[in-house]
Amino acid sequence: MKLLRAIVAGFAAAVFLIFADQVGAYHLPKAAEPKRAHVLTFRERMKAEGRVFWGVIDGHRDCWAQIGDTSYVTCRDGYKTTS
Repeated sequence: MKLLRAIVAGFAAAVFLIFADQVGAYHLPKAAEPKRAHVLTFRERMKAEGRVFWGVIDGHRDCWAQIGDTSYVTCRDGYKTTS
C-alpha cells in the first residue's frame, strides 16, 4: 500500500511539473527590452519639414526643395543650393 501511494504521489508530482512547465511557472521572466526611438529617414525628415521632392539637381540625386520666393534645395549627399 505504501509503495502504491509513493508511485501515485510521484506520478502526480510529474504531471504537476509538466503542466507548470507548460505555463511557464518555473521560467524566469525575460528582461524587458528598451524601446528604441524611431529614427527618421532622410525622406521622412524632408517630408516633415514640408519640402518637395525635386529628384536630380546638378548631378546630385534625391534632392528636396523648400518652396518659397527662393527655393532652398538640399540633397541627400549634403549638397545645398538655391534656385
